[in-house]
Amino acid sequence: MPELEGGHYASPRWSYELLDCAMPMTLDTYSNCAFQCVYCFAYFQRAIGTGADDYLSHKVKSVDVEKIKRMFLDPDKHGGQFGWYIKQRKVLQWGGLSDGFDWYEKKFRKSLELLRFFREIGYPISISTKGTWFWDDEEYVDAFRDASNVHLKYSIITTSDAAAEKLEAGAPTPGDRFAALRKAADVGVHARTLRFRPYILGVSDLCDEEMLDRAQEARCTSVTTEMLCLEGRASKTAKERYRRISEVCGFDVLQMYTRYSDRASGYMRLNYDIKRKYIERMERMAKERGLKFYVSDAHHKEKSEGANCCGAEFGTGPDEKPQPSSCCGQFTGAILIAKKHGQVSFSDIAEDAEGWKNVPWITAAGFNTGGAETEAKYYHHSMFDYLRAIWNDPHSWQSPARYFGGVLVPAEKDAAGDVVYVYNAPFVEGGTRLKSVAEIRGARQF
Repeated sequence: MPELEGGHYASPRWSYELLDCAMPMTLDTYSNCAFQCVYCFAYFQRAIGTGADDYLSHKVKSVDVEKIKRMFLDPDKHGGQFGWYIKQRKVLQWGGLSDGFDWYEKKFRKSLELLRFFREIGYPISISTKGTWFWDDEEYVDAFRDASNVHLKYSIITTSDAAAEKLEAGAPTPGDRFAALRKAADVGVHARTLRFRPYILGVSDLCDEEMLDRAQEARCTSVTTEMLCLEGRASKTAKERYRRISEVCGFDVLQMYTRYSDRASGYMRLNYDIKRKYIERMERMAKERGLKFYVSDAHHKEKSEGANCCGAEFGTGPDEKPQPSSCCGQFTGAILIAKKHGQVSFSDIAEDAEGWKNVPWITAAGFNTGGAETEAKYYHHSMFDYLRAIWNDPHSWQSPARYFGGVLVPAEKDAAGDVVYVYNAPFVEGGTRLKSVAEIRGARQF
């Protein structure tokens, strides 16, 4: 086990998925992850670029715990561009690129200190982990006991120990993780979610019913899922990982993704239609078991029970809107509005997105701004301006027109000059591809 490197790891950051994410403020306790799962999307991002050498050589830095405490105790003075977010008590996503409760934590215990701090101030947090060892440590159990501010997600992709041994050998067994979910329920953690992701064809689909049965037995409150994504610009090391995944799946995953993704390079996702039967099956099984169902995948997000697709709902207010713990000024919120009302305008999410006016796009913490051309285009934008610009560019792969796989269809512009998106119910419900917005709107009337 390595020692901590000098200096501190720069976290929190803004998630690159902030356009459709209800928890865009993301905290990682450590700069690396001890579990080293073969399919890890963070690996494919970190194994390329300027920080690749430190990441691949397993050098580890921790966050500055005292700095984070100052941010949350006095956001006006120390919160910087996160200040508005913290003051509105929007939920903090903990564990975006690294697991804060892995074997590094067992040695360094930085997450324990922060867990106690967030409990003391009652700040809402959503933790993603595969760690189980800490349920045998009374200090951690006490920190989690009756924690009304905690949403705890356990990532599990299969019930097969053999498959898990090949894909996530550094992590606890699937059985141990299900047992940990039950322990979390027993000690009174507010909400517990089976994070059934990445959902890998040839692995996860072979046991999806058993997965949901075990989630029910573990007293989970919800399940969230997302299909495996691949990085087409992968290094040789990453391609070796794809080979290992392919051996378990029984087919060449990179070849399949190249053929059936909406994008033939870069960050690749299987298309909407291929995913349909798997997502619909999980949705049905979750409802049969009394589990709330959420989809973090770009496709089929409209099946989520709320705008927070990780399942981190902390209750609703008198107007039936999620409490401020979820950031609803984003495209997942928009797609659910469109599902309910038939269409959605930017003005429907603009009020909840107001805080982004405080964040300059070019200096957004940890946000991947892309290449020189993109930086020149958005250099003077706030993150609010950026959100609106992507909304109004149906040709962008990130826009509601393309990102959701055809669920939202651009129609006319409203009085403010923003694109109005129509909910494509015929496509969602039966795969019917109508030729015009008028036909889609007409179909909704019957």
